[in-house]
Amino acid sequence: MTNINFTELTEKIWASGARREDLVQRVANAVRGQIVSGELKGGTKMIPEAEFAKELGISRPSLREAIRILAREGLIVVKHGVGTFISGETKPMLGSLELMRSMTDLIKAAGGEPHSADLTIELIDPAAEVREALDLGPNDQIAEIYRVRLTDDQPFVVSHEFLLLDSQKRTLDRLRGFNGGSLYEFLRTELGLAISHSKLNMAAVAAETSMAKVLGLPRKAPLLAMREIHYDFSGRPVLYSINYHNTEVVEFTSMRSGVTA
Repeated sequence: MTNINFTELTEKIWASGARREDLVQRVANAVRGQIVSGELKGGTKMIPEAEFAKELGISRPSLREAIRILAREGLIVVKHGVGTFISGETKPMLGSLELMRSMTDLIKAAGGEPHSADLTIELIDPAAEVREALDLGPNDQIAEIYRVRLTDDQPFVVSHEFLLLDSQKRTLDRLRGFNGGSLYEFLRTELGLAISHSKLNMAAVAAETSMAKVLGLPRKAPLLAMREIHYDFSGRPVLYSINYHNTEVVEFTSMRSGVTA
């Protein structure tokens, strides 16, 4: 059986209260962390679902949903009638469009080492696109986080992330403590901001000269531009990201249901 560190898992899952939807994602994130770190070895069998759920203090449906997330990512293999296993295969950098997932986790799941370069964090006068996406009022303050995401030493995402600040915990000074890792994790643990859901728009674009240089690509090379509005649990848009992905390094998939009569 897999050597699961239940103490570590439960600490991460129950760090603070969560709605059921957030709880499922927390379980998936915690188990994913042990898989990509190598603590859970590929090819080994998970303990039975009922025992697993009991150890984590969650319901079996919540655990089942988390397992489905990891199975879609290729980290877990479910063999009906046999059991659930940690995948032993090396995966490409492949993301699912059904999931909000940290790019840091995506890189680790593909066996890479995540890094950020050229990180800057500053207060800005937001452009009309950002104002509209975040439904900003005249006195709202916005910080821009700019960085280039790398897997090992290869740059593959140019990232602009726009965060709505407040007068309490989400201040510019506190945000400047961000070191370029998982922004989702930093917002949740350091700024007390949990993301509930997001709305994503994608478009194919050609790399302009400056962006092509940063990503090490020819000018007009194809990029995937992903614009994503993130909402807190009150339904307020709080984070807007514009990410330009090198399509030679990462690809995204979507699972679609069949046609109904």
